[in-house]
Amino acid sequence: MTSVAGIGMETESITQISVIIPVYNQEAEIYILLKKLKDALNSTLLNYEVIIVNDGSCDNTLEIVRKEEKLDEHLRVISYSQNKGKGYAVKKGIMHTCGDIVLFVDGDLEISPDAIKDYVIELQSCDLVIASKTHPSSKVNVPVSRKILSRVFNKYVQIATGIKLKDTQSGLKAGDGNALRRIFNIIHIDRYAFDVELLAIATALDMSIKELPIEITLNHRLKMNDILKMFIDVIVISCKLKINLYHKRLKLQGQQKFHNSKTSQIEL
Repeated sequence: MTSVAGIGMETESITQISVIIPVYNQEAEIYILLKKLKDALNSTLLNYEVIIVNDGSCDNTLEIVRKEEKLDEHLRVISYSQNKGKGYAVKKGIMHTCGDIVLFVDGDLEISPDAIKDYVIELQSCDLVIASKTHPSSKVNVPVSRKILSRVFNKYVQIATGIKLKDTQSGLKAGDGNALRRIFNIIHIDRYAFDVELLAIATALDMSIKELPIEITLNHRLKMNDILKMFIDVIVISCKLKINLYHKRLKLQGQQKFHNSKTSQIEL
């Protein structure tokens, strides 16, 4: 794991941290987000890449980020025309990363990126760090209805999946790059409940997970259809855990990687 402490100069040609930002119709916020994000990443003194995944925006988001991409060598843009969901966008971005550390954060400016350095430092002692609205040091400004929904959903997740974490849904998470790329390769949830699938697999693999403070302001309300899909997706995840499907897929993935490695050696 790359260490923040004690780094006196940057290591050229090695990407130490990859940041994924899923965006959908965020033309009003994207400039400010990128400025804040770059300031936070520069404070880590690590070489970084930022991958913006345009999830089928129908405003000027894509045009704006394409212009920024030409001006900033750290920035890459992935885009597709159809809106497929936050989970799909995050997975798409993560599977294109090469960083020792991978981090993803929501692109709507509801979460402050100022704590990124602290999250990276914490990864020296655990495999995965996640933002938690329930952390005593968190600064949370959300409607009462969202607070109630969050508590109900997280209790439901705990019962259905056995995950002991208090907040699965806050949109700032960071972890070991190789581990996250391996996990996201088998994740199939495309929308909001993908966080639950990620944490369910990480828990099943006995990864050490730490919840950290977050500064967040939630303004938008979830649609009832999205809420229902989240609850249904958790049922699907629970069933997969019970039949040990994730372990089977990871084992198969490892066998395929080993086979491909042997084939490459033979060809050489």
